[in-house]
Amino acid sequence: MKFNDQKKLYRQNALTQSDIQYFPDSRDLDVTVVSGTCADIIRRIHGAMSRLAPMGDDERRSLWFEVRGKRWEWYRLSVSTYKDSHYLYITGDTYDHHVFCDKEDCNSHHCFYEDELVGIFSKVEKYVLGLVDNILSEPEQYNSYVEKYLSYYRREGLIKRSILNSLIPDNRYDGIDIPQVINLYENQFEPTQFSEMTLRCYMHYWRIAYEAVYGKMSGDDIEVFQHSSKGYEIKEYHLDSEDDFRRWKNNVSPYHGFDVVYARVHLYPTYTNGQWHFYVGTGSYWNLDDCFRAVVGLSDAEISVELGEVDHVLGILKETDYVEITPYAYRYMQDDDIGSQMKLPYAYEVDKNVIKKIIANTNWNKIERVSPLA
Repeated sequence: MKFNDQKKLYRQNALTQSDIQYFPDSRDLDVTVVSGTCADIIRRIHGAMSRLAPMGDDERRSLWFEVRGKRWEWYRLSVSTYKDSHYLYITGDTYDHHVFCDKEDCNSHHCFYEDELVGIFSKVEKYVLGLVDNILSEPEQYNSYVEKYLSYYRREGLIKRSILNSLIPDNRYDGIDIPQVINLYENQFEPTQFSEMTLRCYMHYWRIAYEAVYGKMSGDDIEVFQHSSKGYEIKEYHLDSEDDFRRWKNNVSPYHGFDVVYARVHLYPTYTNGQWHFYVGTGSYWNLDDCFRAVVGLSDAEISVELGEVDHVLGILKETDYVEITPYAYRYMQDDDIGSQMKLPYAYEVDKNVIKKIIANTNWNKIERVSPLA
């Protein structure tokens, strides 16, 4: 079948972007619960999709489809079943995320304008029924079409950081002595030990790390520590009492009490074998530069610390790891040899030839294949 014929086949009864955007958004694990006619339609969509083989846990089945707008955009529709509840997911890029369920869910909230959604749910049902019919008539034709034409902005893959940095230089560490940082992470010294730890002592070293990130601050240590997420709570503790420090530590541990950069870079006091020392780490790739500044600032003050994420950090700085290209890129460092994630850049961000080279040098994941139910 020719491309234009394929295109017509899979775009029959196509949805529009305004259809999709009319759905209520879901954030994180939020689920919109619908009832009545909308719930019935979701169950019928499940029935149509059940003609396809399951593709994951909870009887998940997924289809890529194109949506009409200023240009044709790719979206993904998935269904799954969990504890007799039927779920329907429609996802596009980071900002298009819609999850529906026909029964209560622990993260659910009810939709207050279900009657207005019946028309769009009906359009989705009609489109899915037709698409499943077309797929079942020639499943390999559909799989080949998606594999060939699915936008790279909807795909995921890995690229070597060394290649990516040669195409898009990483300047996030400008002004940081990277050879010094590599030396600190490669040749970790025994952390500086403290026989006693008090709030007054902790605030002093927290200030060194904080000023290494944000620059010199006016005022004494207590005033500067007010910039901490838990600095305002120190008034109820004796600043020179280790017992009060332990009490403060326990009280603020669950609430970002040791953050140099809020929720991202931490100066954590650790007690081992009768001695205190500091741990500095971050799980956020986006805040590595802040973490490095804190580590270097403490080192320049002759304070050695226990370091976190050592393998990831060295892989990133030596460019021996991989970057994951994904439409859902987030700040956190990943598992194994994947140091970070990023979205495929757009033409308004970098030269089009750079985008082509990134695509050519990325090992793209295979698209899940759709097959009839055995």
